[in-house]
Amino acid sequence: MLAAALVLRVPPLVAPGLALVGAEYAVLFVIRGDTIDVRAPLYGAAFLVTAELAFDAVGLRAGRAEPVLAGRRAAMLVLVALGSVVAGLVVLAAASVPVEGGVGLEAVGIAAAVALLVALGRVAVRSR
Repeated sequence: MLAAALVLRVPPLVAPGLALVGAEYAVLFVIRGDTIDVRAPLYGAAFLVTAELAFDAVGLRAGRAEPVLAGRRAAMLVLVALGSVVAGLVVLAAASVPVEGGVGLEAVGIAAAVALLVALGRVAVRSR
Protein backbone atom coordinates (compact mmCIF):
# COMPACT_ATOMS: atom_id res chain seq x y z
CA MET A 1 0.00 0.00 0.00
CA LEU A 2 2.89 2.35 0.79
CA ALA A 3 4.48 1.61 -2.58
CA ALA A 4 1.14 2.29 -4.30
CA ALA A 5 0.83 5.60 -2.45
CA LEU A 6 4.28 6.63 -3.63
CA VAL A 7 3.87 5.49 -7.23
CA LEU A 8 0.39 6.93 -7.65
CA ARG A 9 1.20 10.02 -5.51
CA VAL A 10 -1.89 9.57 -3.32
CA PRO A 11 -1.22 11.16 0.11
CA PRO A 12 -4.20 9.54 1.92
CA LEU A 13 -2.68 6.09 1.30
CA VAL A 14 0.64 6.88 3.00
CA ALA A 15 -0.61 6.63 6.60
CA PRO A 16 -2.40 3.29 6.12
CA GLY A 17 0.67 1.99 4.26
CA LEU A 18 2.89 2.96 7.18
CA ALA A 19 0.40 1.39 9.59
CA LEU A 20 0.68 -1.89 7.68
CA VAL A 21 4.48 -1.73 7.86
CA GLY A 22 4.22 -1.22 11.63
CA ALA A 23 1.67 -4.02 11.92
CA GLU A 24 4.06 -6.36 10.13
CA TYR A 25 6.70 -5.62 12.77
CA ALA A 26 4.14 -6.17 15.55
CA VAL A 27 3.22 -9.56 14.09
CA LEU A 28 6.88 -10.52 14.39
CA PHE A 29 6.60 -10.14 18.17
CA VAL A 30 3.43 -12.19 18.30
CA ILE A 31 5.17 -14.99 16.43
CA ARG A 32 8.44 -14.81 18.41
CA GLY A 33 6.89 -14.42 21.85
CA ASP A 34 8.20 -12.36 24.77
CA THR A 35 11.65 -11.53 23.45
CA ILE A 36 13.22 -8.09 23.29
CA ASP A 37 14.39 -7.10 19.83
CA VAL A 38 17.77 -5.36 20.15
CA ARG A 39 17.35 -4.03 16.62
CA ALA A 40 14.20 -2.11 17.55
CA PRO A 41 15.93 1.31 17.81
CA LEU A 42 17.34 0.89 14.31
CA TYR A 43 13.98 -0.25 13.00
CA GLY A 44 12.32 2.73 14.65
CA ALA A 45 14.78 5.16 13.07
CA ALA A 46 14.33 3.52 9.66
CA PHE A 47 10.55 3.72 10.08
CA LEU A 48 10.81 7.41 11.00
CA VAL A 49 12.97 8.19 7.96
CA THR A 50 10.67 6.16 5.70
CA ALA A 51 7.61 8.01 6.96
CA GLU A 52 9.24 11.41 6.56
CA LEU A 53 10.47 10.69 3.06
CA ALA A 54 7.15 9.13 2.03
CA PHE A 55 5.13 12.15 3.12
CA ASP A 56 7.70 14.44 1.52
CA ALA A 57 7.52 12.53 -1.77
CA VAL A 58 3.74 12.78 -2.10
CA GLY A 59 3.44 16.33 -0.76
CA LEU A 60 2.27 19.04 -3.09
CA ARG A 61 4.99 21.41 -4.23
CA ALA A 62 4.64 24.90 -5.64
CA GLY A 63 8.16 24.89 -6.99
CA ARG A 64 11.59 23.48 -6.49
CA ALA A 65 13.33 23.51 -3.11
CA GLU A 66 16.53 25.45 -2.81
CA PRO A 67 19.64 23.26 -2.43
CA VAL A 68 20.57 24.91 0.87
CA LEU A 69 17.16 24.17 2.36
CA ALA A 70 17.19 20.61 1.06
CA GLY A 71 20.61 20.09 2.65
CA ARG A 72 19.42 21.49 5.97
CA ARG A 73 16.34 19.33 5.87
CA ALA A 74 18.43 16.22 5.13
CA ALA A 75 20.83 17.07 7.96
CA MET A 76 17.91 17.58 10.35
CA LEU A 77 16.40 14.25 9.32
CA VAL A 78 19.73 12.51 10.00
CA LEU A 79 19.98 14.18 13.42
CA VAL A 80 16.40 13.24 14.32
CA ALA A 81 17.03 9.64 13.21
CA LEU A 82 20.20 9.46 15.32
CA GLY A 83 18.33 10.96 18.26
CA SER A 84 15.61 8.35 17.89
CA VAL A 85 18.23 5.58 17.90
CA VAL A 86 19.72 6.98 21.11
CA ALA A 87 16.28 7.32 22.72
CA GLY A 88 15.42 3.78 21.62
CA LEU A 89 18.65 2.45 23.12
CA VAL A 90 17.87 4.16 26.42
CA VAL A 91 14.38 2.65 26.46
CA LEU A 92 15.78 -0.75 25.49
CA ALA A 93 18.34 -0.58 28.29
CA ALA A 94 15.67 0.45 30.78
CA ALA A 95 13.39 -2.36 29.63
CA SER A 96 16.09 -4.98 30.08
CA VAL A 97 16.92 -4.04 33.67
CA PRO A 98 15.20 -6.35 36.14
CA VAL A 99 13.25 -4.22 38.59
CA GLU A 100 11.15 -5.36 41.49
CA GLY A 101 8.96 -2.44 42.41
CA GLY A 102 5.28 -2.94 42.79
CA VAL A 103 2.44 -0.47 42.54
CA GLY A 104 4.56 2.60 43.40
CA LEU A 105 7.07 1.97 40.65
CA GLU A 106 4.28 1.24 38.19
CA ALA A 107 2.60 4.56 39.08
CA VAL A 108 5.87 6.40 38.46
CA GLY A 109 6.18 4.70 35.09
CA ILE A 110 2.64 5.64 34.11
CA ALA A 111 3.21 9.26 35.19
CA ALA A 112 6.43 9.38 33.14
CA ALA A 113 4.65 8.00 30.08
CA VAL A 114 1.85 10.56 30.40
CA ALA A 115 4.39 13.38 30.84
CA LEU A 116 6.21 12.22 27.72
CA LEU A 117 3.00 12.18 25.69
CA VAL A 118 2.10 15.67 26.91
CA ALA A 119 5.57 16.95 26.01
CA LEU A 120 5.39 15.37 22.55
CA GLY A 121 1.95 16.86 22.03
CA ARG A 122 3.22 20.33 22.91
CA VAL A 123 6.16 19.96 20.54
CA ALA A 124 3.82 18.85 17.76
CA VAL A 125 1.50 21.82 18.33
CA ARG A 126 4.41 24.30 18.34
CA SER A 127 5.88 22.91 15.14
CA ARG A 128 2.74 23.69 13.13
